[in-house]
Amino acid sequence: MNWREHLQSRLLEIRPASVCALDATAHHLAGTLLHNTPVHAHDSRPDTPCALALGIDALNGLNAQQAQQLISQTRLYVAPRILLAVRSDCALDEEMFIALGFMLSAADAAENMRVHYYDLDTYKTVPDWLNARHWAHPERWEP
Repeated sequence: MNWREHLQSRLLEIRPASVCALDATAHHLAGTLLHNTPVHAHDSRPDTPCALALGIDALNGLNAQQAQQLISQTRLYVAPRILLAVRSDCALDEEMFIALGFMLSAADAAENMRVHYYDLDTYKTVPDWLNARHWAHPERWEP
């Protein structure tokens, strides 16, 4: 499966309620694939966050700082989930995407493309110690 087919299947699997397209190619893909889903352009996004931000050519031509800034602003203000298709010559390498909380969803070596996915709800697993079992136990307190 090439990266385009993977991207399409991920979009159909996620079925977002709304999409913010970060570039024209993403806008075209979301518009043709998700017929009844509102698709907004990145520069004219609605007041409320979208369910998913989609980018295909969004990081092309950006340096690492600009790409990180776009991703951070998208994550904070646009959508809690991000699906990005990037070329292998992207300013952000695999380790940088991992550091930003992304997971590699697919890699297409033939076309030098990678698909990365970020979801605010699942980007970090909850450690075992962070639960009610390890918090204060009133029965252990003596007056």
